[in-house]
Amino acid sequence: MTIQYDTDLRLQMHISNCFNAKNNVSSAYRLLDRYLRHECGLTEHDVDDVIDRMEEQVAEHIIEIIESKQA
Repeated sequence: MTIQYDTDLRLQMHISNCFNAKNNVSSAYRLLDRYLRHECGLTEHDVDDVIDRMEEQVAEHIIEIIESKQA
């Protein structure tokens, strides 16, 4: 994966904002938190770990798709 610093960093920031908006009722974080803690019995720390990993994987996948379209 070729890193285009400005573009990739900006994309990662936007993805992070979507996943980590804890105060936004409809954010990915809140929706996953509700499900993982209340339905699966995970702790808040577990949920944070899961969401951090998902955030990284989503960003990497999107960057790979963008790069494949530019090739």
